[in-house]
Amino acid sequence: MKNSRFTSMLSFSLVACALTMGSFISTQSAAAQSQGTVASVTIPFAFQNGDQHMPAGVYRIERPSGTILQLRSPKANGYALIHPTLVSKAPERGKLVFARYGDKYYLRQVWTAGNREGAECSKSRSEKETLQAVNRQPTSSIQLAFNTAPR
Repeated sequence: MKNSRFTSMLSFSLVACALTMGSFISTQSAAAQSQGTVASVTIPFAFQNGDQHMPAGVYRIERPSGTILQLRSPKANGYALIHPTLVSKAPERGKLVFARYGDKYYLRQVWTAGNREGAECSKSRSEKETLQAVNRQPTSSIQLAFNTAPR
Protein backbone atom coordinates (compact mmCIF):
# COMPACT_ATOMS: atom_id res chain seq x y z
CA MET A 1 0.00 0.00 0.00
CA LYS A 2 2.71 2.45 0.99
CA ASN A 3 4.83 1.57 -2.05
CA SER A 4 1.99 2.11 -4.56
CA ARG A 5 1.07 5.41 -2.90
CA PHE A 6 4.70 6.55 -3.04
CA THR A 7 4.95 5.49 -6.70
CA SER A 8 1.80 7.40 -7.65
CA MET A 9 2.98 10.52 -5.76
CA LEU A 10 6.38 10.27 -7.46
CA SER A 11 4.80 9.92 -10.93
CA PHE A 12 2.49 12.87 -10.27
CA SER A 13 5.46 14.98 -9.13
CA LEU A 14 7.49 14.07 -12.22
CA VAL A 15 4.59 14.94 -14.55
CA ALA A 16 4.00 18.25 -12.76
CA CYS A 17 7.70 19.08 -12.96
CA ALA A 18 7.82 18.24 -16.68
CA LEU A 19 4.78 20.43 -17.38
CA THR A 20 6.26 23.30 -15.38
CA MET A 21 9.60 23.06 -17.16
CA GLY A 22 7.81 22.90 -20.54
CA SER A 23 5.93 26.12 -19.82
CA PHE A 24 9.21 27.91 -19.08
CA ILE A 25 10.87 26.84 -22.34
CA SER A 26 8.86 29.44 -24.25
CA THR A 27 10.52 32.24 -22.26
CA GLN A 28 14.03 30.85 -22.67
CA SER A 29 15.24 33.33 -25.32
CA ALA A 30 14.29 36.41 -23.29
CA ALA A 31 15.63 34.93 -20.08
CA ALA A 32 18.92 33.88 -21.68
CA GLN A 33 20.04 37.51 -21.44
CA SER A 34 19.73 37.29 -17.64
CA GLN A 35 21.90 34.19 -17.14
CA GLY A 36 25.05 34.16 -15.06
CA THR A 37 25.97 35.52 -11.65
CA VAL A 38 23.31 37.81 -10.23
CA ALA A 39 24.95 38.84 -6.96
CA SER A 40 26.42 38.04 -3.60
CA VAL A 41 24.28 38.70 -0.54
CA THR A 42 24.47 38.19 3.22
CA ILE A 43 21.27 36.67 4.57
CA PRO A 44 21.19 37.12 8.36
CA PHE A 45 18.48 34.52 9.02
CA ALA A 46 17.66 30.93 8.10
CA PHE A 47 15.10 30.63 5.31
CA GLN A 48 13.24 28.20 3.11
CA ASN A 49 14.08 27.80 -0.55
CA GLY A 50 11.17 25.73 -1.82
CA ASP A 51 11.04 22.83 0.64
CA GLN A 52 14.77 23.08 1.44
CA HIS A 53 15.99 24.70 4.68
CA MET A 54 18.88 27.13 4.07
CA PRO A 55 21.02 28.47 6.96
CA ALA A 56 21.96 32.11 7.45
CA GLY A 57 25.15 33.16 5.67
CA VAL A 58 26.72 34.68 2.59
CA TYR A 59 25.18 33.39 -0.63
CA ARG A 60 26.22 33.66 -4.23
CA ILE A 61 23.10 33.92 -6.39
CA GLU A 62 23.44 32.55 -9.92
CA ARG A 63 21.04 32.00 -12.79
CA PRO A 64 22.37 29.03 -14.80
CA SER A 65 19.29 29.14 -17.05
CA GLY A 66 16.26 31.34 -17.53
CA THR A 67 14.09 29.24 -15.22
CA ILE A 68 16.51 28.13 -12.50
CA LEU A 69 18.07 30.13 -9.70
CA GLN A 70 21.01 28.68 -7.78
CA LEU A 71 21.91 29.73 -4.24
CA ARG A 72 25.38 28.75 -3.02
CA SER A 73 27.05 29.17 0.31
CA PRO A 74 29.79 27.23 2.12
CA LYS A 75 27.05 25.49 4.14
CA ALA A 76 24.30 24.95 1.55
CA ASN A 77 23.53 24.68 -2.13
CA GLY A 78 19.98 25.01 -3.44
CA TYR A 79 18.00 25.53 -6.62
CA ALA A 80 14.67 27.24 -7.19
CA LEU A 81 12.32 27.22 -10.17
CA ILE A 82 11.56 30.81 -11.11
CA HIS A 83 9.38 32.74 -13.50
CA PRO A 84 9.75 36.33 -14.71
CA THR A 85 7.92 39.21 -13.07
CA LEU A 86 7.85 42.90 -14.00
CA VAL A 87 7.69 46.22 -12.16
CA SER A 88 6.94 49.64 -13.61
CA LYS A 89 10.18 51.20 -12.31
CA ALA A 90 13.50 49.37 -12.23
CA PRO A 91 15.02 49.16 -8.72
CA GLU A 92 18.13 51.24 -8.08
CA ARG A 93 19.75 48.40 -6.11
CA GLY A 94 19.56 44.66 -6.44
CA LYS A 95 17.60 42.92 -3.72
CA LEU A 96 16.11 39.67 -2.48
CA VAL A 97 12.53 39.69 -1.21
CA PHE A 98 11.40 37.19 1.43
CA ALA A 99 7.88 36.44 2.62
CA ARG A 100 7.74 36.16 6.40
CA TYR A 101 5.18 34.06 8.27
CA GLY A 102 5.85 34.25 12.00
CA ASP A 103 9.46 33.11 12.40
CA LYS A 104 9.72 31.45 8.96
CA TYR A 105 11.16 33.19 5.89
CA TYR A 106 10.58 32.08 2.28
CA LEU A 107 12.53 33.38 -0.72
CA ARG A 108 10.01 35.04 -3.08
CA GLN A 109 11.79 37.39 -5.53
CA VAL A 110 15.19 38.42 -6.86
CA TRP A 111 15.72 41.85 -8.44
CA THR A 112 18.86 43.22 -10.08
CA ALA A 113 19.69 46.94 -10.18
CA GLY A 114 18.40 48.79 -13.23
CA ASN A 115 16.33 45.87 -14.51
CA ARG A 116 12.51 46.00 -14.59
CA GLU A 117 12.34 42.21 -14.95
CA GLY A 118 12.87 40.20 -11.81
CA ALA A 119 12.63 36.55 -10.89
CA GLU A 120 9.81 35.20 -8.75
CA CYS A 121 9.90 31.85 -6.94
CA SER A 122 6.76 29.75 -6.91
CA LYS A 123 5.21 29.00 -3.54
CA SER A 124 6.37 25.63 -2.28
CA ARG A 125 4.20 23.06 -0.56
CA SER A 126 5.92 23.98 2.71
CA GLU A 127 5.09 27.67 2.25
CA LYS A 128 1.45 26.91 1.42
CA GLU A 129 1.15 24.74 4.54
CA THR A 130 2.73 27.48 6.68
CA LEU A 131 0.40 30.05 5.13
CA GLN A 132 -2.63 27.93 6.03
CA ALA A 133 -1.34 27.45 9.58
CA VAL A 134 -0.94 31.20 10.13
CA ASN A 135 -3.96 32.17 8.05
CA ARG A 136 -5.19 34.74 10.55
CA GLN A 137 -1.82 36.38 11.18
CA PRO A 138 -0.61 39.24 8.94
CA THR A 139 2.35 38.45 6.70
CA SER A 140 5.25 40.73 6.01
CA SER A 141 8.12 40.84 3.56
CA ILE A 142 11.82 41.41 4.12
CA GLN A 143 14.13 42.97 1.51
CA LEU A 144 17.92 42.55 1.53
CA ALA A 145 20.24 44.62 -0.67
CA PHE A 146 23.01 42.86 -2.58
CA ASN A 147 26.60 43.18 -1.36
CA THR A 148 27.98 43.46 -4.89
CA ALA A 149 26.69 44.89 -8.14
CA PRO A 150 25.77 42.41 -10.90
CA ARG A 151 28.29 41.91 -13.69
